[in-house]
Amino acid sequence: MIDRRSFLKTALLGGAAFGVGARLGALGQATAGERVVLHGFVPADGASIQRTLTAFLGLQGGALPSPSLDVPHAWRPTVAGALRTAADRYERSSDRVLTVQVSALDEALPADLMLQQDAAVLDPRSRFGRDLLALREDLRGRTAQVAVSCRLEDRPDALAGTPVLVVENERGVQERLALDGRRRELSLVGAAGRTTVVTDQHGARVAAASCRHATCRRQGVITRPGELIACAPNRLVLRVETA
Repeated sequence: MIDRRSFLKTALLGGAAFGVGARLGALGQATAGERVVLHGFVPADGASIQRTLTAFLGLQGGALPSPSLDVPHAWRPTVAGALRTAADRYERSSDRVLTVQVSALDEALPADLMLQQDAAVLDPRSRFGRDLLALREDLRGRTAQVAVSCRLEDRPDALAGTPVLVVENERGVQERLALDGRRRELSLVGAAGRTTVVTDQHGARVAAASCRHATCRRQGVITRPGELIACAPNRLVLRVETA
């Protein structure tokens, strides 16, 4: 069983967001330069995992890059079954990557889903699509033991340039800070209150959060390009990219 901090350093995680508004965005087919990420806390059953994956694939039109998997052996048949629903659309691609991760959580959390397109955290009430919205309603009030992350994005180049922390909220990019070891502290006000972000020699992290579950604060430190922290209640995304 992987600890949550290790998993969340490489996956997008939203806090429990039922009943909380998110930035309104319009989801379309991802094109070059766009990032679409679905992350969910779901119960440890095959149906929930499979529905999460097939709903994400159903949001994407056209060709898809061949999937890259980080999935425990026990869940591979379930994941493979979901991915086969788009088997005729996969093609080799050097520019785009589709990543699927499934990991057990080290503690139970409220079940929920979060969807992001670039800097926009999408409003589930109008932008999730029928299948994803139905799944989210079915998850309401249930307990999650598994984290599922689906990411479609340009292939990151983790070796080039200096890592930069990009801070985004519903108004767009607010800060770009080089992760050069210097200590900085940012305070941002969101829909659910104030979030304090700290960068130092260890990387970037949420030091304090006023949202109900403070899930973003428990995600640990991010340091490498492609790593993210997200908070749906405060409509905040922290991500590391190259300069």
